[in-house]
Amino acid sequence: ATLGAPETFSAQAQVIGPIGAAAAPIKIVIQRYTPEAERTTLEAALATGGYPAFLPALRKSSDVGYVEHGTAKFTIRYARETKTGSGRRIDVVTDRPVFFLGGEAPEPKPRAGFDIAVLRMEVDEIGYGSGVMAAAARLKPAPDGGVQIDDYAEQPIKLVIVVRKVS
Repeated sequence: ATLGAPETFSAQAQVIGPIGAAAAPIKIVIQRYTPEAERTTLEAALATGGYPAFLPALRKSSDVGYVEHGTAKFTIRYARETKTGSGRRIDVVTDRPVFFLGGEAPEPKPRAGFDIAVLRMEVDEIGYGSGVMAAAARLKPAPDGGVQIDDYAEQPIKLVIVVRKVS
């Protein structure tokens, strides 16, 4: 199995809330990584115009995959992989927040200004690892030219038991 897209990861999202902790399975499906020209445009919008310029650019970007939680799917509009010493770092941005719903709870109202979800996974060469997810976030440019979380609506969620599925 070669690495790279298309690829699917499963993870357990550990949500710590006021009434305790819960784990929810999520699936990250990357059909392709954002093409370099598009990625450069998005990163430039963020670097020059900040998050307010990035958001409309993100919404116009290609659909490159999705994050699935329960029956809900959240479109990925930015996916970038970066080689690291022991594997890869994969950054994914969805075009709306990823809400974890308990039972039949209504979808919570989005917090103004926190319009996206950001996932960062660190995986080894086989595809095992861990990560973090900001379910509702804002971005800022990362020192390496990518994106990173600037601010988030609530505590980031730990992604444990990240496993690359061989298709």
